[in-house]
Amino acid sequence: MAILECENLKFIYGIGTPFEFCAVDGVDFYAQENEIIGIIGHTGSGKSTFIQHLNGLLKPTEGTVIVNGKDIWAKENKDNIRQVRFAVGLCFQYPEHQIFEETIFKEIAFGPKQMGLDDEEIKSRVYESMEYVGLDKAMENKSPFDLSGGQKRRVAIASIIAMKPQVLILDEPCAGLDPKGRDVILNLVKDYQNKSGSTVLFVSHSMEDVAKIADRVLVFNDSKVAMFGTVDEVYSRGKELKTMGLNVPEVTEAFLKLHDMGIGCRTDIYTVEQGIEEFKRLKSKKEDMQ
Repeated sequence: MAILECENLKFIYGIGTPFEFCAVDGVDFYAQENEIIGIIGHTGSGKSTFIQHLNGLLKPTEGTVIVNGKDIWAKENKDNIRQVRFAVGLCFQYPEHQIFEETIFKEIAFGPKQMGLDDEEIKSRVYESMEYVGLDKAMENKSPFDLSGGQKRRVAIASIIAMKPQVLILDEPCAGLDPKGRDVILNLVKDYQNKSGSTVLFVSHSMEDVAKIADRVLVFNDSKVAMFGTVDEVYSRGKELKTMGLNVPEVTEAFLKLHDMGIGCRTDIYTVEQGIEEFKRLKSKKEDMQ
């Protein structure tokens, strides 16, 4: 069942000015319950503008955004945008820069308080969210400003999770982190999705990160959807992705080159583990021919 949909979504910046620009053009999209969707595309392709439509931060120039079967901008729903933002939580790139409360507890509790929940429910949600992102309960009274960059990001993500959104959207959740920090964030996102059953959308410039945890991949190119399918379906089109200015995983690049050299290898390889298995297959095939 589709929990979130877009139909012919279009957004134009600066209408009627010399700076008029179509950032999202005719996008059709759907997200089902309990899945992870990676969103990729070159800089300026429309990714960030697109996700800001999904919880009503931007209103479409044309087209519709549908949450739980309802057009969020329909006249009869015009007073429900606030509820839409609780159902579809959006965590911006470098969310740690938006932290403002004096303690970790208060920072994570801010969203649930806006929902009008009672103190016990707020406390329960704060502790549950801290557990999801790997923050010890004993840290609740610590200032978030005293934390490392990676810990601050976890606090920021926990503050969105605490509202228990049906859809969690993360804009470049691993930006600026070292490889270890990236793995921590990716693992917590996957773990959160498995435990909560929520739908997760995440924007990334790293096709390796997307391959690690996504079920499906949405590819933007020049304001339009260029591809939308499973990881296998999208990554098997490595040459097309490269023409869009995307950096395919190094292992994919290697097998594309082997294929161009006339070696009958698969081209939908995007993890090291897949590469090893394909190498073993090729080796075994060569031995059988000798």
